Amino acid sequence: MTKDEMDKVATFAASRGKLMSLAYRMLGSRAEAEDVVQDAWLKWHLADAGTVRTPAAWLTTITVRLAIDRLRHLRMERQSRATGWLPEPWLDGIAPSAEDEALRSSAMSYGLLLLLERLTPDERAAFVLHEAFDCDYADIARMIGKSVANCRQIVHRAKLRLQREGDGRRADRKPEPVVDPSAHAQVVERLRAAIEAQDRAQLLRLFTEDAVVLGDAEEVDAGAAIASARWVDQVSSSVHAAGAVTINGMSGVALLSANGAITGLVDVAGVSDGRIVWLCVVSSAGNLREVNATWGARAVMRLLKRIGRAEPVMC
Repeated sequence: MTKDEMDKVATFAASRGKLMSLAYRMLGSRAEAEDVVQDAWLKWHLADAGTVRTPAAWLTTITVRLAIDRLRHLRMERQSRATGWLPEPWLDGIAPSAEDEALRSSAMSYGLLLLLERLTPDERAAFVLHEAFDCDYADIARMIGKSVANCRQIVHRAKLRLQREGDGRRADRKPEPVVDPSAHAQVVERLRAAIEAQDRAQLLRLFTEDAVVLGDAEEVDAGAAIASARWVDQVSSSVHAAGAVTINGMSGVALLSANGAITGLVDVAGVSDGRIVWLCVVSSAGNLREVNATWGARAVMRLLKRIGRAEPVMC
């Protein structure tokens, strides 16, 4: 490998965490984000690095444009599905990767990631770049190929649309006040404990009367008490255990089968007065494939076997 090739590899490696985090927020899928970042690497590998004044900005621009193109195709595919679709959750690692660190530094809750699905690809790109990565409008304009004034208007319009969509998800109720992380974590822990104990009565008490439950594996009736009661009955009869996890930087719950496989990830996306108003349940095999590969029982067993084979350290 030549020095120029090694420099290219090093430059890309330094930006990869940010690119992965950006692509994930744009696409709502870790696998899709990895594909986009791989495509960005191929373009960088073929580019004449000598003509690129700011490699990090060049890579960010390429990634944004690839993600916008990919999102346009994905929106059509997701809208045509018979079942629901939810973003793929991102679980924090015990030993955070560069992607995990980049995700934390530009934190967006899972609930907000879900609302971003309502935006057009250009709106989503501009909003994510401005709100999560603190890019100014001149940089955003260069990346998405629009004027500065247009980008400012796009972000403003996206904020209004997200506010409208967020307010409307609860049957035109007023928006709930922002809940601090500790209060949110307490509600999540009560939910986890009730699931673990299979306490149906306590589970039902955790939901407001007009709570909304969204799922990705099947059509979930967003009919207030009916939806929450139906989900409570399902989780009470099928879940073997429930563990605490961190989903997109916030407390969540992992539903476990008897063999230790993760069968669902539960995100409490809305809370009011200590009760759940909006719940997201990710349980499709596709969205849980990466999670189980990293955190499921089989992954843990593989890790234990590697540890068991390791040579003892001599002091």
